[in-house]
Amino acid sequence: MSYARFAACTAALVCLGATLSFAQQTVSEANPPEEQVKQLEHRWLAADAKGDAAALDRIIADDFIGSGFDGRLLSKADIIPEGNSPGGFAGAKAGETDVRIFGDTGVLMGVIDTAAGPQPKPIHVTLVCQKNPHGWQIIAAQLTQMH
Repeated sequence: MSYARFAACTAALVCLGATLSFAQQTVSEANPPEEQVKQLEHRWLAADAKGDAAALDRIIADDFIGSGFDGRLLSKADIIPEGNSPGGFAGAKAGETDVRIFGDTGVLMGVIDTAAGPQPKPIHVTLVCQKNPHGWQIIAAQLTQMH
């Protein structure tokens, strides 16, 4: 293959990739921001259930801070499961949620219905999300187990 042909193919692939990336971003941005934040919660729970560390790495901001059930502060490293094992929310489903948007920041308050244990207990969740050029990320979380 000649250099000119290689360069033309490379340029075409770069343009195609940029077009597909823009199209995907445009589709998700067509939804209202409140819906985008709700979808982020669903993607987070699905990635946690599968132990998908790569997806969780994209969903959770590097400077994430959270509070667990025991009150201790959590970092991003604390909540991404090791290896490909499911995380603590395997089988959980997002329940009733309310989202408020403040510019590029969204606050989701709701309930996660857990499936673990003989008597699943709902968890109250507050997620603080921020929109950046790559989409929404979770920057903070507060989880409280209901009794």
